[in-house]
Amino acid sequence: MNKNFPASSLTIEDIVAVGQSDSRITLSKDGILLTKRCTDAIEKMLKKKSIVYGVNTGVGDLCDSFLPDEQLSELQENIILSHACGDAPYFSDEIARAAFFLVLNARAKGYSGLSTHTIQTLAKMFNNEVTPQVPMQGSLGASGDLISLAHISLMLLGEGNVKMNGKIVPAKTMQKKLGLSRHSFSPKEALSLINGTEVTTATSAFTVGGAERLLSSSVRATAALFEIFGSQVSSLDEDIHLLKPYPGQLRVAKELRAHLKGSKLIARPKEKVQDPYVIRCTPQIDGAIVDQISHTRNVVETELNAITDNPLFFIDGDEVKAVSGGNFHAQNIAFAMDGISIALVAESKIIERRIERLLNASLSELAPFLVMESGLNTGFMIPHYLVAALVAENSILAHPASIQTVSVSANQEDFVSMAMTAANKASQILHNCERILSIELLLVAQAMDLMIEKNGTPISSFSKSAQKIHETVRGSVKTLRKDRYMSEDIHKVLTHLQNGDFGNQPKVDKQK
Repeated sequence: MNKNFPASSLTIEDIVAVGQSDSRITLSKDGILLTKRCTDAIEKMLKKKSIVYGVNTGVGDLCDSFLPDEQLSELQENIILSHACGDAPYFSDEIARAAFFLVLNARAKGYSGLSTHTIQTLAKMFNNEVTPQVPMQGSLGASGDLISLAHISLMLLGEGNVKMNGKIVPAKTMQKKLGLSRHSFSPKEALSLINGTEVTTATSAFTVGGAERLLSSSVRATAALFEIFGSQVSSLDEDIHLLKPYPGQLRVAKELRAHLKGSKLIARPKEKVQDPYVIRCTPQIDGAIVDQISHTRNVVETELNAITDNPLFFIDGDEVKAVSGGNFHAQNIAFAMDGISIALVAESKIIERRIERLLNASLSELAPFLVMESGLNTGFMIPHYLVAALVAENSILAHPASIQTVSVSANQEDFVSMAMTAANKASQILHNCERILSIELLLVAQAMDLMIEKNGTPISSFSKSAQKIHETVRGSVKTLRKDRYMSEDIHKVLTHLQNGDFGNQPKVDKQK
């Protein structure tokens, strides 16, 4: 993938692609003109002895400390060195590269004071498969992701370690291989690099993309349960949902109807007229989760295209205006990621309840724990324990980070968002949900096999959607006939899920 930057309409898909591929980026002619215009304007301001935060003053609570011209370059280097105090654990290479790109893209729009030379130097590193080691901890989600971003900027000084062509090497070694030397910063550059929400935003983008994939596959699994349990489809009638027309509810009901098309197994005669909530109310419950994901997508994509460092420079002819503000404050992201966390926890609990219905013979009318010769064989009893543990962990992780503000910098930065903490928690909750759903997909395929072998149900009686689940799972995992080591089975299905192998994953409609 080759991409010119700066781009102004980035999507979550763009950022995931940049992070996951061997992308190459090029600073456009417009980017060169915009960045040069801004750095020229800063030079003029300094000649006029204008006082500009972070250019010729200290930072944080030291903003009133004015510095002479001969100390300005040292100030920028000190800003990076003092802020680069993070450590392992580090973000994945995909998130680190996505954040790296976002830093360059935003700074190339000409509001931040990062020079063309510095941007091109960093782009050279990016294009040579240099990936910064970005700490997961330390950002307060205000004044930007200071510590994490400082570790990206640290590469310019030849300090710390980086990953190059898949191997961790000292940054000095990387510079030598690329013919680079220790970078000398112009006024404002270092502050520009460490101020911003790019790491939190990159993390959030991957989580939103994964959540959309999860929900789409979960709805497909639910449709298969309609068939396995012979559930009533009247709950999916469009007329019902038009009377409560939430976008997500309408979409989930429509998807379920589409997945069930051609099935000969739904609405089989049974004692109860109504199905349990996790089947009957799927459009209302999963639909609400879809709407929350849709809202989070809107927030994240707004942040992807935003300028979030400080101060910012606005140029009109010969006039330049330096404005100190707070675009680095990630309160929207914090709230949104806490919201998606709560929604995903609900989804994990819904899937767990569906798993219980599959494993409990009194509810499923299938073999106990979906294995013949139960008693001699435990079947899928214990994977349910794993699910229960993951659901409990999710519930603990769902406690909102966005209410955990702590005052720092001598009370100068007195209300912070904790957006990165919210994003990291959401990412872990998503991963737990993916493992939970992977187990359910295993069970769906196993239940179908039992119906085919014990009840003589033809595979053709199932919908094409259910057959897709069965085909995908059985492509790598054999039917469970007696107890065996199951960790690998779960991991194989998890890989299919993360690769989107259970069918097309429709994009969540944006809210209007």
